[in-house]
Amino acid sequence: MGTNNSTGWEWNLTWRRDLFESELLLADTFIGDLAQQQVQPHREDKWIWKHDHSGHYSSKSGYDLIWRELRGSIQNSDFVDLWKLKIPAKSAIFAWRLIKDRLPTKMNLISRQVVVNDRLCPFCGLKDEEVEHLFFNCTCTLPLWWDSISWANLTTALPINPRDHFLQHTLGAVGVRNHTRWKCWWVALT
Repeated sequence: MGTNNSTGWEWNLTWRRDLFESELLLADTFIGDLAQQQVQPHREDKWIWKHDHSGHYSSKSGYDLIWRELRGSIQNSDFVDLWKLKIPAKSAIFAWRLIKDRLPTKMNLISRQVVVNDRLCPFCGLKDEEVEHLFFNCTCTLPLWWDSISWANLTTALPINPRDHFLQHTLGAVGVRNHTRWKCWWVALT
């Protein structure tokens, strides 16, 4: 990664592949962070895990770090009810991926450097294919939501964000039985 010469430490970084445009800023920031560090030639080079007071990595400390990050996000508590629904696991996983914007929509594929010839919605052809548009705002799918709200005898406005959409409809139903039924219906619609 580098050598120690008469002027001090000199970094010699090579990348295994060419960087994508989205990675160039990250690489530049990384190199800037490295330039601020001083390598001591007479000290032992060792790894230190900053997320544990002992400085040693363990599976438990890694797991705790991940859960601290997840707890910091309010969204995770929203999905507790989703996993309790008595629906096929693949439906719950699909709904979770939809809400977290983890589906392979054209815009998500483009953000991961996958070449996509046409980025427009396959139903209406008017807007980019994103989760919000495809499942909730497309002129072809929006009538399904209005019909289902009418069927459930609810009066509401539909949010654009999938997470808010799920929360609004899971919290909007009256009674525990209707509440659970509506959640199952929401997953079935998506």
